[in-house]
Amino acid sequence: MDASAPLLELDPLREPLSSGALQQALDRLDSVGTVLYVAAHPDDENTRLLAWLAGARGLRSVYVSLTRGDGGQNLIGQELGPLLGLIRTHELLAARRIDGAEQRFTRAVDFGYSKSADETLRLWGKDAILGDLVRVIREVRPDLIITRFSPEPPNHGHHMASAILAREAFDAAADPARFPEQLTPKTGLTPWATPRLLENKSPWRFKEGEDLSRYLSLDVGTYSPLLGRSYAELAAASRTMHKSQGFGSAPAYGPQLEYFEETATRVAPSKDPLATVTSAWSRFPGTAPLQAALTTLRTTFSPAQPERSLPAALAVRKALLALPSDPTQPVATYRLQKLAELDRLLLSLAGLYLDVRAPSPTAIAGEPLAVTATLLARQAPATLTSITWPDGQTDTTSAPLPSRPGTLVKREAKLRLPASTPWSTPRWLRKPRTVDHALFDLESAVAIHPVGPPDLAASITLDLGSDPSARLTVSVPLRYGWVDPVHGERFRPVEVLPPLTVTPRAPIAMFPLSASPRTVTIEATVTAHGGAREALIALEPPSAETSWPAAWKVSAPQKVTLKEDGAEATVSFTVTLPATPRTSPPPFASAVLGLRATLGTTPIETLARRVIEPSHIPTTTLLSPATVRAIPLRLDLGTNTRTPKGHPPRIGYIAGAGDEVAQSLAAVGYEIVNLDPATLDRQDLSSLTAIVAGIRSYNVTPALEHQHAALMRYVEGGGTYLVQYLTSNRQRPLGDVAIGPFPFTVDQGRVTDETATMTLLDPKHPAVTTPNPLDKDDFAGWVQERGLYFASTWDKGLTPIFEANDPGEKPLQGAVLVARHGKGAFVYTGLSFFRQLPEGVPGAYRLFANLLALGAAR
Repeated sequence: MDASAPLLELDPLREPLSSGALQQALDRLDSVGTVLYVAAHPDDENTRLLAWLAGARGLRSVYVSLTRGDGGQNLIGQELGPLLGLIRTHELLAARRIDGAEQRFTRAVDFGYSKSADETLRLWGKDAILGDLVRVIREVRPDLIITRFSPEPPNHGHHMASAILAREAFDAAADPARFPEQLTPKTGLTPWATPRLLENKSPWRFKEGEDLSRYLSLDVGTYSPLLGRSYAELAAASRTMHKSQGFGSAPAYGPQLEYFEETATRVAPSKDPLATVTSAWSRFPGTAPLQAALTTLRTTFSPAQPERSLPAALAVRKALLALPSDPTQPVATYRLQKLAELDRLLLSLAGLYLDVRAPSPTAIAGEPLAVTATLLARQAPATLTSITWPDGQTDTTSAPLPSRPGTLVKREAKLRLPASTPWSTPRWLRKPRTVDHALFDLESAVAIHPVGPPDLAASITLDLGSDPSARLTVSVPLRYGWVDPVHGERFRPVEVLPPLTVTPRAPIAMFPLSASPRTVTIEATVTAHGGAREALIALEPPSAETSWPAAWKVSAPQKVTLKEDGAEATVSFTVTLPATPRTSPPPFASAVLGLRATLGTTPIETLARRVIEPSHIPTTTLLSPATVRAIPLRLDLGTNTRTPKGHPPRIGYIAGAGDEVAQSLAAVGYEIVNLDPATLDRQDLSSLTAIVAGIRSYNVTPALEHQHAALMRYVEGGGTYLVQYLTSNRQRPLGDVAIGPFPFTVDQGRVTDETATMTLLDPKHPAVTTPNPLDKDDFAGWVQERGLYFASTWDKGLTPIFEANDPGEKPLQGAVLVARHGKGAFVYTGLSFFRQLPEGVPGAYRLFANLLALGAAR
């Protein structure tokens, strides 16, 4: 391979190119313009515009999402926080595979809804994120930058901040005095003056009858005969990949106008939004031979016999390699980009199939690993020159790959990964955040790229012709495949894991404080990786202690025997705390307990493993220290005429869009009964102290609205029915759906300041006194927000319990509404218990217990 030619990273998740897609890819080689699109979150991007720019105009389209979406909600599972950010990162990449754009990020963490750009920039650390965005601009070198949002309120603070940062980065990227540490020979970055900055106007902000002629516009609904659909149709498929956010989209047909407003420019004004995007190679001197080669390639392409274009495509590659490779020259950016595009195209023209597999989805550093590479040329002959395996070994045995008929060539190897091989975990989550800013702890140059190269890959070098320029090297990810009886053949990346993982059932354990000794059980799943394992698992004392406090009783370490790769066992440890009278302070504030594994006589780094495997994105692993955070909790569950003495209260739970509230309640002593919402009217609910509807349950479970009569009968008989937050939107308008005994409406009201004062409207109300008397300390330590989707109007039969507001805003009273109905009680709450309980916030548990106990108390 030419030393200045890039390594092609094969993405096995991309669909093979049809003849129409091949033609489009050939046309795109002739275009060198770049557009950078800037917004705040996954799903903020205008997929319709990105798809049209990449497909219809052949431009390099890059979306930079400042965050990975960690602070949102999840419609398809219980993952929140970093795990949700991991899902949304891969949803963005799945969307880009469809619409043809590229993806970038910054180090900013989505910390939840913000009402001001000032708060957002303060929590992110403005200079750090501005520097990341400047780096993206200097690396991508766009001809045009487009923002999704305006910097003006009202809007999400993250949205406004993205526009503010884009406008500042537009100037800063061109200034060599700004972020000069980026401008080194090693990075190859230089100042970059983007000619123009536009704002993509949001249609939902247009007023009825507004004259839109003052804006610039583009019709992005054009049809592609090569693809057999319009770019608006393609964009709907792309947008639908944001499944965790419920963004399934129907395609739009016919003309689709996008509107723009110029916000900054270094050139003369123009009515053409793309006036600054010069897409012809002639913008760069010395490219005439390349232009001639591209013309020959386009004119010789035959959809029925694409392999006949291989010589012309190799001539284009030779011309590209002849261009300057000095990264400080603008043409070098397109040289690298077009070589990568062309090499993918060459694989398709030759009909090359490249695959590297292992018989197991896991690899263990220092232990044997069998791998098999399979190669097949189906359209044109090639020669296998060498394979460099994931452990660094190189097989230089060459082999011809004849195409008539295609012949499978296999290479097998026994590998042993170096002991220093890093574990498989997302690189932006390898280090915990240790600063006050909502900022991932990794280098900016690494952070701006989505996920990095695969953990394990083989580099396969091929000759597609006799000229040295016809040699290319392809990085092929190591993967594991199996056959699913429903979905057919499926794949997942081979991951580098420790010999075993120890994953706590919950990362937080609430330690009850009581006048008598209380015992807490901590469970974990031990999983073998790479083969059979025998280990001793121990629960270690708090991280600040060398031994357990004398008054605590802790069960002994446990031996586990796992007979094969993937085998699992459950270990349980009990911790008994001494009596803590109500007048005594807690024996500890919070503590981190460690789970530690010993293989033989050797202690190993013990990690917990969370596997993310929704069907629409690749299976991904998150590894983290195997720890449990112990939090003391003084909690009275109360008594109820429905609960026999000596038995815990029984709580019926109706699953919603995905939360861990039921598990959290079970962990502090409630008995949880999962309810089928479709059959509530046929179930005996009389033994339940309370029924809880999970978050957005009415939005995702249409059957629930037909169970109103059954639920109200339950409340009349003395039960408590507690509904967590819901929304009313275009996809699922609730309208006149009856939820409680009295009508109320929900809107966008929320309090995003998690430290906001919670004023008790009636300090004697049972919701704040019984069975747990609440005070201001119960509202300390909340995370991300107080709540969201508060009630805005309500019948006089409903009583608000709290008043709260964000700084500078009017107080809101719709966070918790309570109504007496018959012998029981109805509760609607927008307080974010779905965040607070899994995070172990003691006051949230105490308040929730009070709300559950509002029914027929004993």
